[in-house]
Amino acid sequence: MPTTPPSARRRGWKRWLAALLGGAGASAQVAAATPAAPPPAPAPSPAVPARAATATPAAPVDPALAHADVLLYKTVGGQRLRLQVARPAAARFPGPRPCIVFFHGGAWRNGDPKQFMAYARALAEHGVIGISAQYRLMSESEVLPVPAVQDARSALRFVKSKAAQIGCDPQRIAAGGGSSGGHLALMTAVPVPKAGPVGPLDDPADDLSVSPRPAALFVMNAPLNLERYDRPVPVEQRRAMSPTLLMDATLPPTWIFHGTADKVVPFAQAGEFRDRARQLGAGEVTVQAFPGRGHGFFNAKRRDGEDFDTTLGGMLAGLKKLGWL
Repeated sequence: MPTTPPSARRRGWKRWLAALLGGAGASAQVAAATPAAPPPAPAPSPAVPARAATATPAAPVDPALAHADVLLYKTVGGQRLRLQVARPAAARFPGPRPCIVFFHGGAWRNGDPKQFMAYARALAEHGVIGISAQYRLMSESEVLPVPAVQDARSALRFVKSKAAQIGCDPQRIAAGGGSSGGHLALMTAVPVPKAGPVGPLDDPADDLSVSPRPAALFVMNAPLNLERYDRPVPVEQRRAMSPTLLMDATLPPTWIFHGTADKVVPFAQAGEFRDRARQLGAGEVTVQAFPGRGHGFFNAKRRDGEDFDTTLGGMLAGLKKLGWL
């Protein structure tokens, strides 16, 4: 039986995602959205309070969590979902550490947590616990990533509830990701209805008393507004999955890294998201534009790692601004 080569599958999901988001025909929109000069400085936002040195009480350490490289965070439908962990050297970085939970890209249909282990390991060298999460991928019959959103929110709940045992400072837990994984990270930070046009976006098996909302976000070329993409999904369902439309004033400080030549997720979406956050008085949104870069520019093996290094540098700058490093 003939099989579809991997390169064709990659082109297929990019076309699917571009059609979903209106990116395939959005070159004019991208051009219009790319500023000729740097945008004006954002309005001042409330400073992030410094973490008190004694804010995190001592807690029993579970060796199974404190030293493991892989953690099981959820079993659903017979599938065991895991977190891959990169830890800082304990002797060099003692005590509870900042933590970032990443979600990989792949149009919600493909991909692997290995994609973000390069970032997780690089951040560990700076004293951050980097975690890359597995989640349920969409089947051919599914048109919206509802299970993936549930899993992302479950992953943040797990890390927050087990923070002391894992070694994370519960006040310094962030989420991040690229492309569809960036969308999932954002969906952990926005309020979602208990019921709606796409059904529950929280797993009923979760402890819903634990908020999945991270204290910061770091996302790369993420789909931010699914409202404008074409069939086959009704607009009401698309809106229920659009971070730009769901956010409120509780959105944490957010860093967006986006290529200006992205034809899958138009660059204009980043500016739209930032402007809406300002209108709502939410956490400050910083957009770092990558001129001429397309979708997936941030991956470690692109351009000899040049854009990876720049993106990592932007993340570290954000962590320092938060007072986490």
